[in-house]
Amino acid sequence: MPISSPASGVILLSHGSKDPVWRGNAERLLALVQQDRPQAAVACAYLDWCEPALGAALEQLVQQHPQLTQVTIWPLLFGVGKHARDDIPALVQRTAPQFPQMTLTIAPAMGEDDRVMQLLASMAAGYLQS
Repeated sequence: MPISSPASGVILLSHGSKDPVWRGNAERLLALVQQDRPQAAVACAYLDWCEPALGAALEQLVQQHPQLTQVTIWPLLFGVGKHARDDIPALVQRTAPQFPQMTLTIAPAMGEDDRVMQLLASMAAGYLQS
């Protein structure tokens, strides 16, 4: 029985860097998601310095998963600065008309998620000495 293509997907949107080593964490996160959910429509994209850009990542997902109707863009940013507040919404608004079959939504930045903050607080506490 063939596995159907998912209707929803996720773009892990990171800042980007000229340093190729910098991409490692985003790509590791992508690999972990793919390992957990092999049929998932998930990809990395970058704001600056790295490929693929958001439009190219969305195009890749559409080619791999033609039934996609909804994609959430998750900013892998710790805080809400200019990128999360202004640049990403503007980028999504410019990109959305290229994908009229899809609804694009922006998740809160990674650092705004209480689950992430709880995990980081627990990890920080692990460095405290009794």
